[in-house]
Amino acid sequence: MNSLHRKPKSEILGISDHALLEEGVATLRLGLNSDQHAQLFKYGQLIQKWNRVYNLTAIRNNRELITHHLLDSLAVLPEISFALQATTNPRILDVGAGAGLPGLVLAIAQPSWQITLIDTVQKKVAFMQQAIASLGLKNAQAVHGRVEEFQVDAPFDLICSRAFSSIGNFIALSQHVLAEHGQFAALKGRVEVDSEVPAGWQINALHPIDVPFLDEARHLFMIKR
Repeated sequence: MNSLHRKPKSEILGISDHALLEEGVATLRLGLNSDQHAQLFKYGQLIQKWNRVYNLTAIRNNRELITHHLLDSLAVLPEISFALQATTNPRILDVGAGAGLPGLVLAIAQPSWQITLIDTVQKKVAFMQQAIASLGLKNAQAVHGRVEEFQVDAPFDLICSRAFSSIGNFIALSQHVLAEHGQFAALKGRVEVDSEVPAGWQINALHPIDVPFLDEARHLFMIKR
């Protein structure tokens, strides 16, 4: 094929992608300021840049990067904010954070939240650390390790995951770092695929999540003891 007609694997995020993100954020009515909008877009650019070398995510399409990653992570913010409304400066752990989703998006949107992200893959942790520095996030840190071996001085008020593992496994591996009255937030697709919780735990709330421009099932499980 003539190289002039060969489409690149991924194009640089541009004006149309920025407009899509802006419209999606406006639809979610999160009240983000201009600096936060700029940070979100820059984060998307960082994912795209590093993805060419480090294979952070299977998504290469610009539109899907905006919808399936940034907006998908933002869409759970209202429900998580409601769950944490009685907690001042909550401590949150994102398990199996990968490229930092949803943890870094939450850190951008909620500067008062203290967010730790953990992953077993060193190159993904290196990316998250670079993104935290580039975005100037003072409320986020990325840790390399296995969550079942993770030890902390203070437990977390909320532990979240997005496509990390089954709900049962997610809870079993990370419950030792959850505060006594803390809760889990599991971001899932279709409910019927994975909805079993271990004995001693209960689904406190199950929220269908509407992601702008994404016609796929999304649900947020809130789980407590």
